[in-house]
Amino acid sequence: MADYFLKGLACLKFRLPKVLGIVNITTDSFSDGGLYLDEGRALAKALELMADGADIIDLGAASSNPATSEVTPAEEIKRLKPVIDGLLAKKIPVSIDTFRPEVQQYALKSQVQYLNDIQGFPDPAFYPELAAADCKLIVMHSVQRLGPATVVDTEPEQVFAGIITFFNERLTTLQKAGISPDRIILDPGMGFFLGAKPESSLHVIKNITRLKEHFALPVLVSVSRKSFLGAITGRPANERGPATLAAELFLSLQGVDYLRTHDARSLKDALKVLEVLNS
Repeated sequence: MADYFLKGLACLKFRLPKVLGIVNITTDSFSDGGLYLDEGRALAKALELMADGADIIDLGAASSNPATSEVTPAEEIKRLKPVIDGLLAKKIPVSIDTFRPEVQQYALKSQVQYLNDIQGFPDPAFYPELAAADCKLIVMHSVQRLGPATVVDTEPEQVFAGIITFFNERLTTLQKAGISPDRIILDPGMGFFLGAKPESSLHVIKNITRLKEHFALPVLVSVSRKSFLGAITGRPANERGPATLAAELFLSLQGVDYLRTHDARSLKDALKVLEVLNS
């Protein structure tokens, strides 16, 4: 049985993905809200993630979970500024997770390396500024299209078809605005961004190679501690580490280019072992 399992792994398209370590500078993120509101603690957490093997730090200052409270753009910037400054001073690659153009403008002026938008950059008025920049753009799909996640019933096949349609349309619009495809990273969304049913997230994970082959662009996935893993295991968010790692390793074996995670150490250690086994 073990030999059969290893042969199956060898047939899969393993590649070593880049790891984005998550730092939520928020009051109400679903798994770590309130832990890193203090700028010193946020910076220390980011440095810890880098020491654990993260390649990029993904900073978010406004939660996107269904029960979130609204945060103004000014408050987002206030929370982000000292942490961005501290990380860039240490030459650490930074990604800013925000869907507000005002915060994205600030991030561009700060010269961060990545912008991560859960709405997938829907505002054409902002495209000239995006086109003039050189940072990578993480274009995320969600069934909600605009704003934070909400609880929506969806069907897995329809969700996947909707992902293809969304990216076809959004990529065409972005490229017409002068934004080069080599700056774009696709994120299909996970958890409530794909609907309340865990089957929708699972279907997308199982078919992630179809997404990569269709668009021939880098793909990022963030399964870390998501609700669908809790639906499978019955575990609360802070006990979903093993379930997260299982999904992340599966995605790595499918050739995903980026993984966004809360636990960089466990993921990087597991990837090292997987790399040796596949060599």
